[in-house]
Amino acid sequence: MKALVLHGLGSSPEKINWLIGPLIALSLEVASPTYRDFEDGLNKVNEILGNINEDFIIAGHSMGGTIALLTASTARKIACAISVSGPTDRLAQIRWLLAGEPGSIRRRTYEELARIDSRQVTEEFLIKTSPINYLKPNLPPMLLIHGTNDELVNIQQVENYYEKAKALGNIVELIRVEGGMPHTPRGKDIRVIARAIEDFVRKRCLSNSSK
Repeated sequence: MKALVLHGLGSSPEKINWLIGPLIALSLEVASPTYRDFEDGLNKVNEILGNINEDFIIAGHSMGGTIALLTASTARKIACAISVSGPTDRLAQIRWLLAGEPGSIRRRTYEELARIDSRQVTEEFLIKTSPINYLKPNLPPMLLIHGTNDELVNIQQVENYYEKAKALGNIVELIRVEGGMPHTPRGKDIRVIARAIEDFVRKRCLSNSSK
């Protein structure tokens, strides 16, 4: 089985080895494209989808996690989806970033998005690209991993997504990483994430795959 792994804004595949590694350890063939912004990321995913004739796992960190969840709701051939620190309501996310104090990491992230492309922060585009607006029954299994101390993405929106997805009868798991995990995991958080991914993939993805 193949896996597609997506980095976050301003990151790169080399910076998410902690997410790619557990999937490689499961003997999966992993592709991890580089992309510039949300729209570019979606285009890359669609391009890769067009060349794959089997089910695959899609995973991502931050913006990549959002793209993974959106793809799971809108595309075929998805065995399961994994999102680490990914926003699920992009309009709520932008409002959260904009509410940050001037000079804070939240406000700087908003300004970076606006500089890349002003369309990235328009209400229409954010609503159109928010995974929470595409929830429906019978989606692929989903794993949400989020730190309780995430300084960029309020865990409340992820919890809202989890509750709504579960209420619709979907298979969805939420791992709340306690003990101060920030937006980008490090140290012991990486080990927690690796174990969670391995357990989820073995139980929810490989067993349901047509391979």
